[in-house]
Amino acid sequence: MTRYFFRPLLYATTVIFCFATHSVAEDQRRIVLNEKQFKESFLDTVSVSGGIRAGFMYQSPLEHVDINELYVNLQHDIEDQDAVLCVNMVSRDGRYSASWDYALGKQAAGSIAVTLPSKYQTQVSSYSPDALVVLAAIAKKECGSGEMKYVPTSWGAATKSDYILYVNSGNTDTIIGIPGQTERIQCARITADSTIAYDTRCIIAKDILDEPKSIFLVRKNFGNRLPNVEFPVR
Repeated sequence: MTRYFFRPLLYATTVIFCFATHSVAEDQRRIVLNEKQFKESFLDTVSVSGGIRAGFMYQSPLEHVDINELYVNLQHDIEDQDAVLCVNMVSRDGRYSASWDYALGKQAAGSIAVTLPSKYQTQVSSYSPDALVVLAAIAKKECGSGEMKYVPTSWGAATKSDYILYVNSGNTDTIIGIPGQTERIQCARITADSTIAYDTRCIIAKDILDEPKSIFLVRKNFGNRLPNVEFPVR
């Protein structure tokens, strides 16, 4: 049963800060969140699984999650002044979860670093990058509008590697379908002790998503076809 819902937009005065350096070709944009914007929890025990979509990320060069090394990667310019960034984070074991919204506005393509005011930095740093995943989407005016399109995130600066879509399959066989193509991408179950929030990952070649499009999670349960789940990528 899906339990992830994007919270209403927090109208805050926080702005994106650009830090100029002489060692990089372009300034690194950064979102700095305050504690009121950033909602998180860490539970001792978890018994309820999460939604179907759990995370959409580039493969990470890090061994462990660094809460100060989260990047949101915009593959194309955003022209909508009312654009909102909607983010959910969840650990594979379901113990840690966080969510936040941010009034993004018009933005050029490229990466945006994020500063997260987490109270659980010690716990978060114990996770490997594929054990705590991030699902980010661009919405019009407010999260939960039904018109969200997903953008990849990364722990550590993105290397433009293949994408990984993390899925809570609910004990179904899951593949990725691409409209207009006969190709199907096989997804694989994650071998780990605890897969409460998500249990499957699908590796998607970077050239497949060069342009905005929707892909679909195609699922079967004991041979019975379940409704496809759309995953629109911006």
